[in-house]
Amino acid sequence: MKESKGLLVRKQEGDTVTIHCSTSLPDQENLGVSMRLTKEILVLYFHQATKKLTLHERFKLRLTTNGRLNKMDITITNLTIEDSGAYWCVYGVYKKNKIEKTEGEGAVLLVVNDEECDQNDTSSGLGMSWYLVLVSAVTAGSVLLLSLLILFIWVIPRVSTTVKCVCVCPHKKILQFTIEYYSSDYRIL
Repeated sequence: MKESKGLLVRKQEGDTVTIHCSTSLPDQENLGVSMRLTKEILVLYFHQATKKLTLHERFKLRLTTNGRLNKMDITITNLTIEDSGAYWCVYGVYKKNKIEKTEGEGAVLLVVNDEECDQNDTSSGLGMSWYLVLVSAVTAGSVLLLSLLILFIWVIPRVSTTVKCVCVCPHKKILQFTIEYYSSDYRIL
């Protein structure tokens, strides 16, 4: 089976979800939509030639379809927590007395909650990532500022300039000395 792109969908109890099944393969003859949380069930099966749509008992009063076989929207209304799970579309064609199946586009991971979740709630772990990014940025900035402070206080003042002086004194004596300059400090050597 070919792999399809996935999508995470969060809904509340009573909401509606639409799964968009599609394939670019020509001559597909049927479509099955399966779901799995604890066990796999066939949510619907559609046969193109007979236009027959078979629904799982759990979805009979809550599922509608729209579109053609190769691009069909499956809408489930009045969602319950039990509807949570992975949904995927499988297309089939009969070749040489057997069904050749191909996974279509439109896989969905549906999460149904019984109450509204705050996505920035720190207890969920999702919101914690924003706090971690903020703390990491502040820490990195503080380390950078501290490094610059150390550079300006200790390293730069220690850069020295040495000047050699030769003086001829009135006593006809030659004095040689070196002045070493440390930013704010003069030393005669």
